[in-house]
Amino acid sequence: MDIEREIARLNPRQKEAVLHTEGPLLILAGAGSGKTRVITMRAAYLLHRGAAAQSVLAVTFTNKAAREMRGRVSMMVRGKGNGGPIISTFHSLCLNILRREIEHLGYRKDFTIYDTGEQISLLRNILSDIRFHDKTFKIESVLERISRSKNDYVSAAAAASPEDDKIEEVTERLSPKYHEALRTLNALDFDDLLLFTLRLFREHPAVLQRYRDRFRYLMVDEYQDTNRVQYDFIRMLAGERKNLCVVGDDDQSIYGWRGAHIGNILDFEKDFPGTAVIRLEQNYRSTGHILQAANAVIKNNGKRMEKTLWTAGKPGPRVCIFRAADAEEEARWVADRISMIRFDGNLRWEDFSVIYRANLFSKPFEEALRKLRIPYCVVGGTSYFENREIKDLAAYLKIIANPRDDLSLLRAANVPKRGLGATALGRLSKFAQTQSIPLLEAFARAEEISELGAKTAESAEEFSRMIGRYQAVFQKRRVMGDSFKALVEEIRYRDYIRELYKTPEAAMRKIENLDAFISSLAGYAVEEAAPTLQGFLETLALSDLMEEKEEKTGSGVTLISFHSAKGLEFPVVFICGVEEDILPHKKSSATADGVEEERRLFYVGITRAMKELYITYAGHRTKYGKQSGVNPSRFLDEIPGEVLQRLNHETPDADDEERFARKSLAHIKAILGE
Repeated sequence: MDIEREIARLNPRQKEAVLHTEGPLLILAGAGSGKTRVITMRAAYLLHRGAAAQSVLAVTFTNKAAREMRGRVSMMVRGKGNGGPIISTFHSLCLNILRREIEHLGYRKDFTIYDTGEQISLLRNILSDIRFHDKTFKIESVLERISRSKNDYVSAAAAASPEDDKIEEVTERLSPKYHEALRTLNALDFDDLLLFTLRLFREHPAVLQRYRDRFRYLMVDEYQDTNRVQYDFIRMLAGERKNLCVVGDDDQSIYGWRGAHIGNILDFEKDFPGTAVIRLEQNYRSTGHILQAANAVIKNNGKRMEKTLWTAGKPGPRVCIFRAADAEEEARWVADRISMIRFDGNLRWEDFSVIYRANLFSKPFEEALRKLRIPYCVVGGTSYFENREIKDLAAYLKIIANPRDDLSLLRAANVPKRGLGATALGRLSKFAQTQSIPLLEAFARAEEISELGAKTAESAEEFSRMIGRYQAVFQKRRVMGDSFKALVEEIRYRDYIRELYKTPEAAMRKIENLDAFISSLAGYAVEEAAPTLQGFLETLALSDLMEEKEEKTGSGVTLISFHSAKGLEFPVVFICGVEEDILPHKKSSATADGVEEERRLFYVGITRAMKELYITYAGHRTKYGKQSGVNPSRFLDEIPGEVLQRLNHETPDADDEERFARKSLAHIKAILGE
């Protein structure tokens, strides 16, 4: 690919961003402005100018975005003999650094990464150990507090909000014990990947300098979503050279509840004096009326950097606002309109999306679509990695890879059942604590535990021997898939699944999942240049932990929340439930910053639409089993009247109804062959 020719095809602002290669650069990339093309082109141009591939680092948030960027850059630099730049997520980059350097912090390199489920199990074990019997709180709330404290550099107590006061005591008691347990287990949680890398850089300047010397050109995508830890990590890595390019859109900063700090992008010029600011405002996604609506809404935010989206394309249809009598009519109207537009425009079901505040609003839309036999998918369901069979088998692999991972051992030990129930495991755990040894070693020495029966002790010892055998077997990297299959057969896991699930259909789905899991390990072993079991588990952990950040759409109409819809686009979009206390959410309405983030959420929804946008709200909604009146969102008043078409349940669009009737009749005749 001719880089110079590709650059010539960019618009003036895009071209300016690609050619600016030295010093701090802020690219304010409006929705649909082609930012991915700019980032990848800039990376390719750096290599074209002679930068070493390993000196160019681009960091983003999701595996999906990193894969897409790598693919595009690979196409541009193919045949140049320079290889590709380093394109990674924050967490993958930090994981790779820690695999090389974590011994500086007193950990072993074979550490395990704990997912949310394992973190919760660990906290419950600690609660049991300290005999804390208060059941009035959710353990997930404690974990959320611990995570927030890490991302904001505050104590767990300081991370509390007023309504969390009742869990402050338990969080303060659990937090130090939780971190002590992670260290003993040679494990890190998701937040630790960044926090430990930052700690490594601060405590070991020589290590930091080594990575500064390596990564001479830094680029960060979605900079508005960075938290304080990520900000400090990037700032330290940039060093005195400050050769840092960040790309983002403050108007799409919607993850404040997850620790994202909008000030990182708003203050970039102050933090990096001499910054060049380039605005990408030409939109290649949406029609003119949709962009007018988006611009009019977002300009009401005070904390933002000025930008106005525009298109060289047509104005398109007006934005349609529909007032329904209640939630059920809202859903029926949306389903009917989707059916009508599909007939009228010869579109696919996949061209439609219904966006709402949270997945709890999906039910009436699912029912309405089912009645019309319209296929749909709900984004944000159970992750593949949350399936029981995947977690069970992953626990076996984790204890094989890290013999100190007691939590994984406790999950795997009696699945399938082998006489190592809660009582036996409790006695084995007590022996391990008394002897200050890993639990797996206690299994190997089970005959020394007088409280265990001979049969139970033999079962524990046999389990230890089996794990030891597979630790050796998995060293043969190219046959890891076969080794995994042999392990599944040896423990008779398929028989266990067939006994566990009531119907053959349910069991078959689970067996298909575990077969796919085995195949994924086999595929990894073939595709990787130097495959290891630890490497596969890293891929698994990061895929699992990033799953909610890169939601997948499926076949049919997409039902999706605002947060999950970010980064996606659809020809026809329905934004539903645009009412006070929903958007803006009641909890967010108390502060100006809260309302501004909610407005940004609405803006993100609007800018997902390519050709047609419909906004709906209900006059009444059921709350606590009773119908009560609701008010339309204040944000609707911010959309200029000249781009709107208003409808309600009493005044349907006669032209659309007549056209739909004609189309439906023609469709029925075609089916009957008339």
